[in-house]
Amino acid sequence: SIMSQLYKDGIVRAIDVDEEELMKSCMLFSRCEGIIPAPESGHAIAGAIREANKCKESGEAKTILFNLSGHGLLDLAAYDKN
Repeated sequence: SIMSQLYKDGIVRAIDVDEEELMKSCMLFSRCEGIIPAPESGHAIAGAIREANKCKESGEAKTILFNLSGHGLLDLAAYDKN
């Protein structure tokens, strides 16, 4: 697949995100952007937030791209728990 090749070529990297960080990232994104993301998108959002925080600490200017794969309107019960 394309993603496998991008990973192999070192263009993208994989990260791990636990459920707590995932939901906190989704909630922050919702409050800031007015979009309720699908929990599946939370992994990418958490990674983008991590990278933005690293840049903020180092003073580095960087373009950060992530994929928002869908809305979370069908997953509102997951947000109620948090």
